[in-house]
Amino acid sequence: MNKRLLLNVSCALLCASAWALDSDGRPQLKLVPAPKEVQLRDGGFHVGPRTKIFVQLGHQSEDRIAAETLAEEVADQSGLKLDILGMKAAGKAEDGAIVLARLQDSRVRKFLARNGLKADDLVGADGYLLFSDKSHLIVAANTGQGLFYGVQTLRQLLRPAGKGLICPAVGIRDWPSLESAPELAKREFKVPGA
Repeated sequence: MNKRLLLNVSCALLCASAWALDSDGRPQLKLVPAPKEVQLRDGGFHVGPRTKIFVQLGHQSEDRIAAETLAEEVADQSGLKLDILGMKAAGKAEDGAIVLARLQDSRVRKFLARNGLKADDLVGADGYLLFSDKSHLIVAANTGQGLFYGVQTLRQLLRPAGKGLICPAVGIRDWPSLESAPELAKREFKVPGA
């Protein structure tokens, strides 16, 4: 079974239980794996026929996999075919666009910080920030791997709504619990008695 098909099957199983209601009747997110920090807000981002996915130029080849995975999820759930477009780091995506960005972009970092999502050292290489409100849906990371993880979380958040999908208004900050092998290799280990 190829990796993309396996990811789609896995997400379909996970997505079925991603949203639940708490005892007060408010939406509660059940994401796997559970993000480190989640801020729930009112409203949501509507994905419709005019929604586009923007990927920053310079990272297009690496980030295209995440964009295509997201576009496939949207098509599977709603039948919508979203365009994937390149965008200059200094460019501005139109309202109602999904933006897959890198945290090296100071404008992206500042926008996310104004909305309560700090891009600090905890996020690291494989972490991500995910923000959505009525007019913005942004997944940002330091690397293509982090961006891919953020898109996997976004896929779990999407729900059918009318002729499109909705992502609840959220702010998510997440990073892997375990260090990757390259990160471990960078550490200096001292052997006792050496």
